[in-house]
Amino acid sequence: MRSLFEQMVECCGLAPAFARKIIQDSCERIGVSPPESMTPADLIRSLPHVRQALGVFLDPGEVALKTAAMRALVKGSWPNMPAVTPPAPEQENRAAQEERKGRSSS
Repeated sequence: MRSLFEQMVECCGLAPAFARKIIQDSCERIGVSPPESMTPADLIRSLPHVRQALGVFLDPGEVALKTAAMRALVKGSWPNMPAVTPPAPEQENRAAQEERKGRSSS
């Protein structure tokens, strides 16, 4: 069975080298090394970092889809964790609007 790390890389939808670097960096930020040792709880903790990194390459809607796919990898293990539940549509829209404001003010 593939590791959670490998499955997250596949969920990114980017070239494997970029995806591996994004997930690896996100794991390092939460203190998981090597990334192949990631647990379901680590995956959930890494999502904010992954979301931020994917936002550089993908539009907010695509980022939401990719991170939802990542959450689904652990849904059976952690069904009641708030991070596993997809954000409400108004939260996603608010985040996208804030991101656009940040980009236009630079």
